[in-house]
Amino acid sequence: MAQVVLGGIGGAIGGGVGQAIGAALGGMVDRGLVASLSPARQRGPRLESLKVQSSADGAPMACVFGRARVTGQVIWAARFLERRTTSSGGKGGPRTVDYDYSLSFAVAVCEGPIDGIGRVWADGQPMDLTWVTMRVHRGTADQTPDPLIEAVEGAAPAYRGTAYVVFEDLPLTPYGDRPPQLAFEVFRRARGTEPRLEDRLEGVCLIPGAGEFVLATEAVLRREGLTRTSVENVSNGQGRPDLEVSLDQLLLQCPNLKRVSLVIGWFGDDLRAGSCAIRPGVERRDKPTEPLDWSVAGLDRAGAHLISQAGGGPAYGGTPSDESVRQAVAALKVRGLAVTLYPFVFMDIPADSDRPDPYGGARQAAYPWRGRIRGEDGAGASAEVASLFGPADGWGLRRLALHYAGLAAETGADGLLIGSEMRGLTWTRDADGGHPAVAQLRTLAAECRAVAGPGVALSYAADWSEYFGHHAGDNVIFHLDPLWADASIDYVGIDWYPPLGDWRAGDGGIDGVIHPGADDPAYLAGQVAGGEGFDWYYADDADRAAQLRTAITDTAHGEDWVFRPKDLAGWWSHTHHDRPDGVRSAMPTAWVPGMKPIRLTEFGCAAVDRGGNAPNLFQDPKSAESGLPPYSTGARDDRMQRRALEAVLHHFDDPVNNPASPVDGRRMLDGADAWCWDARPWPEFPARLDRWADAVAWRTGHWLNGRMGGEAADLLAAVLERAGLDPSGVAVGPVTDGLAGYVIDRPMRVRDALEPLLVALDLVLAERDGRVAIMGPPETIVPLDPTALALGEDGVGWTASRDLEPRPGMARVRFIDGDNDYQTGSVTVRADADGGGVDLDLPAVYGTGLARATAGRLLDGAEVETLTLRPGPLAALRLEPGDGLSLTGVPGLWRVVRVSLDENPAVEVRRYRPFDDRVEDAPVRTGDPAAVTGPPLLRLLDLPALPGREDDGRPLAVVAADPWRSMALHAGPVVDALTQRAVIERPATVGSLVEDLEAGVRHRWDALNSLTVRVEGRSPESRTEVAVLGGGNLVAVEGAAGWELIQFRTATLVGDDVWRLSGLLRAQQGTEREMAAGAGAGALVVFLDEGSVRAGIGPAERGLALLCRAGPSGAPPGGAGFTALDFTFDGLIDCPWSPAHLRAEPDGVGGVNVSWIPRVRLYGDRWDGEPVPVDAARFRVRVLDAGNELRVIETEVTETVYPAAMLVEDFPGGTGLGVELAVCQWNPAFGWGAEAVVSIAAT
Repeated sequence: MAQVVLGGIGGAIGGGVGQAIGAALGGMVDRGLVASLSPARQRGPRLESLKVQSSADGAPMACVFGRARVTGQVIWAARFLERRTTSSGGKGGPRTVDYDYSLSFAVAVCEGPIDGIGRVWADGQPMDLTWVTMRVHRGTADQTPDPLIEAVEGAAPAYRGTAYVVFEDLPLTPYGDRPPQLAFEVFRRARGTEPRLEDRLEGVCLIPGAGEFVLATEAVLRREGLTRTSVENVSNGQGRPDLEVSLDQLLLQCPNLKRVSLVIGWFGDDLRAGSCAIRPGVERRDKPTEPLDWSVAGLDRAGAHLISQAGGGPAYGGTPSDESVRQAVAALKVRGLAVTLYPFVFMDIPADSDRPDPYGGARQAAYPWRGRIRGEDGAGASAEVASLFGPADGWGLRRLALHYAGLAAETGADGLLIGSEMRGLTWTRDADGGHPAVAQLRTLAAECRAVAGPGVALSYAADWSEYFGHHAGDNVIFHLDPLWADASIDYVGIDWYPPLGDWRAGDGGIDGVIHPGADDPAYLAGQVAGGEGFDWYYADDADRAAQLRTAITDTAHGEDWVFRPKDLAGWWSHTHHDRPDGVRSAMPTAWVPGMKPIRLTEFGCAAVDRGGNAPNLFQDPKSAESGLPPYSTGARDDRMQRRALEAVLHHFDDPVNNPASPVDGRRMLDGADAWCWDARPWPEFPARLDRWADAVAWRTGHWLNGRMGGEAADLLAAVLERAGLDPSGVAVGPVTDGLAGYVIDRPMRVRDALEPLLVALDLVLAERDGRVAIMGPPETIVPLDPTALALGEDGVGWTASRDLEPRPGMARVRFIDGDNDYQTGSVTVRADADGGGVDLDLPAVYGTGLARATAGRLLDGAEVETLTLRPGPLAALRLEPGDGLSLTGVPGLWRVVRVSLDENPAVEVRRYRPFDDRVEDAPVRTGDPAAVTGPPLLRLLDLPALPGREDDGRPLAVVAADPWRSMALHAGPVVDALTQRAVIERPATVGSLVEDLEAGVRHRWDALNSLTVRVEGRSPESRTEVAVLGGGNLVAVEGAAGWELIQFRTATLVGDDVWRLSGLLRAQQGTEREMAAGAGAGALVVFLDEGSVRAGIGPAERGLALLCRAGPSGAPPGGAGFTALDFTFDGLIDCPWSPAHLRAEPDGVGGVNVSWIPRVRLYGDRWDGEPVPVDAARFRVRVLDAGNELRVIETEVTETVYPAAMLVEDFPGGTGLGVELAVCQWNPAFGWGAEAVVSIAAT
């Protein structure tokens, strides 16, 4: 295993490029000579060593911190498993044997225990895991042996402490019949001494809430034509539904998760309560999907709301189908999570809407917040509110909630929110001052309780500005108290987004005097139950601009909490008295202090600069609500988001802030669900900008996906602890975030392991208070007056030095790009200087922004100025390595490098330039998604002999799909007896008739008719007459009577994928009967060429009913991805063709002479001699009257007589219309062949 080796007391434990800490740990890292990190002298982990898989005995094993992509060591393999597939070329044709191999093996990935494995790459490409059996052993101390290894070997090691992966029977054909080079995305978050966001988080809201099949756990495909399919819900390289991948990521990164609120969107279309309908919505009316059709609340696409267009596409995704919701609940429950259904109202009001604005504007705002829906106060308020709720079978809030109450009962969901953030509606007042929406919500809660049952927790998710009452002028009304106290409501739901700061531009304003930044943990901790909305408020915009704060006090009754939206404990633990017109009511409301717990049904913060100033704001270009927090620059700031969420969770983890109820002993806050986690996995979301319009908002949005990798400080501490240091002997100060992962690939000294990280994050390493300290920017700034320095011989208290080497003109940093599938990234920064270049390899996982900042510091670092100070003993004792130092009268900040406490104290300092860690990363990128192939088009064509292929009578396997992958055809009499009959490596070219095809002439060029075909596959080509007569350009058209074989000379493109095929030869190879029946528009057309594949179905199975299935090669024949077909093989290659030149003439004595010429099926086109008959000289003549058989005559010559006696017996009244003679030939291998028919009416 890779080891980090810690030297003895006299060893150097901190990596200096130019210096070491020394035996006394009194120094710090000197990174002035950055050239020592060039690749030729690299001593830490190497970028290249992380990319090649091997199986060398005794090779070191990687140690992963955070997340990284690593290869491994093959530690076990079984014997290759060989499968043979035999195919025949038909009668007398060669037999071919194809060999396919699979292998079961185990790969040791890294030291354990790990949190889990994410993506897998095979030969550098994302590995499609759809049909792969892969087991992950996390490397725990108590893991048991793998059952397959144990079964094969008998006794098997458990490999405890080693994370390894076992592949069972992995097909090797896609990898050239060899085991692929594998790489694994490993998650191993470093745990700190304090719980982090990942440890504290117990609930999330699962969005997007809009996406017709985004919640489905099976691949849903949109079919476009005969063969083309586009997958709706698989965007990842694993080939699995996005929801499944996203949930695995969620649980891997948040191990203590307990709850998920499943957001499901319907669509409102008006801000006026009396005019608004709320319905399920679809993106398109015409979107055929399989295997799931879209349906919600009994609606199909035709009856649903059609979502408006914005930015060239639908403004939102459609409502998740009911079946996909069922699947999502099941997926969450099987993972042990409690599920709350969260019906959500999106407002689909486009920018060009002409609806009157209830707020007095010229028109309603574009795509507004649902909380803007309101009724008109007064006599009509109750009717307007009732209209919005609607009846149970209408389209309003009532049907929305009742529908999902039914789904909650059906699926076993644990909770249901009957509504959320309808602030404008609940504030609407009737003529008596009442709140009719609250009464409606109470009624709705009771109705939902009756449907969902007692086991489903019900609540309403109030906005943070709504839950505690309606404050309008002098009126203070606890308007939601009747709802909170209602017996059908189980808890108080609050979407919690109050301001968590007032950090101004520049130095932060008033708060910047006390705290170092908007994301300072202490600052945010004081804002959860303090600051704006708790301690003070701004009376108006002018006061806000000037930061003139007014204290929140209730001078009349001393109930300050009444006016504090942030004061959850105050509101929850007191009785409530309404104050109509400012007069406190003597009677309390229905709320009893502590009667029910509170749940933060939403809380969160955008990952944007100063996001805490307004956590409720988001960026959505189409919405009028879009906006940045006040004074924000709009820069991405993941640390702001993390610190804000941690502040809320940490605050309520303290029992002092989360008291117990006097009613039932439960804590005030029983849960907090973070907004938000997306069902679309990272990095596919946000990398696939062409797929999702909202992906651009991820950069500074509320999404937690892709931001839950832990803390850089914990990672650094873990490296030291891995070297053997006790956690109590390690101190890591505030460091720059952005470091996602690190891999130690082999045994090395800790100084070598740490050096790349110290360089990347601009850190220093020193001894502080007997502990190894890693420090970022100076936390302590010590002022020093030069007069306190001892003067040297030159009369100055310091000695200055500067590097005289020319400043580099270029710095290049190579790193592992965590936002680009862990590929080696490279950034180059240039300067206007005469020096050479500086190269630096940093084998750490982070983004381009941090790499660019590092490169910039390399250029600046070449001109670092160093001072050696000569302070007095007392002044020297005040300084420690890593401290900041300000010299009176000397501009700039200095950082202490070394302190020497001998008889002549000396302090070495260097000019410090703050590290700009806010450089933006490049957009997230990832590889192509797995090609999810839908069930293919499947036809088995039992055809006459084809030109040039007369010896092979097996049916043609027509299999086509787009996208394509190798397909296999299986057939058998029953499911249990299915065997592989063909492997199809290339899709067939097929099409459909755009126009009807009428019967035409035979045995000559048909200049009148043409085929107009919409082609899917390879484009048809025109060919010469000679080439066509030689068997080229052959197609099969599926008509009413079977397959007609047609050849064509000319192919002309007449539209998008539409071709006109002309110069036809009809009814080829004896298909006259099929031609006569014709084919209608939409009929299938198959282009037959040399690549057409024969199925292994032979004469022994003639007449048997076979079940046939076609799907991906290597997959078991059934389930998703397979097409089933019932087929009976008749062997039409042996069917005699209908006779030619059939004539029926009077014989002169009342009878009929019948004559014909038999046709030769095989090799009958020679002109240099008579063709050799291939069918028996046995013929049958049937006498038909309107299709009914009256008589059969058999003969062994090519003519016969239908005598007068028989004719009179059969037709005593004479022959009329519909009287025909049908003649065919016999073949012992087939039976009676195709008939030629002639009329003998009135003969």
